[in-house]
Amino acid sequence: MRSIQQTQHNALYALTNTIGSVQEHVYTSRQVSEIIYDPQNPFTLHLLLPFLQQLGHQPRWQLWLSPERRLNRYWINSLGLPENKTIGLNSVSTESGIEMMEKALRSGNFSSVIAWLPAMSMTLKERLNQAAKEGDCYGFILQPLPMLQNSLLHNDLFSKSHWH
Repeated sequence: MRSIQQTQHNALYALTNTIGSVQEHVYTSRQVSEIIYDPQNPFTLHLLLPFLQQLGHQPRWQLWLSPERRLNRYWINSLGLPENKTIGLNSVSTESGIEMMEKALRSGNFSSVIAWLPAMSMTLKERLNQAAKEGDCYGFILQPLPMLQNSLLHNDLFSKSHWH
């Protein structure tokens, strides 16, 4: 348990420093991050939690885009996120999810937009990054590990590599 608390403390320290730099409007080249996680080990998502909790202090909303599930208010409260500033929307398709995320990032109404989306092209990633910069918003694309593996296999990356 101590290592989990220490990891969360370290993540909070690093993310708080990042937030401080945002307040000074010093940006890194990326506003949208992809987080690849193992659905069997949900701890990875908890590393994002301190950052989202810190962003919850802003007057803007947090948006969660999910392809199949509704946002559970009990879960939101248990994570320490502001229920009154958290919105959950379901996207019907990957295309609508990407479009919804881009519009939300660009709007300036959200401190963060979190979406479950599959791996995407660099062109789409750049569009989302540009939208996040315009809206002064953070975006997080959550991808379960099997989706990434399927994408890599589909793109035939493994057959082009030589493993020794």
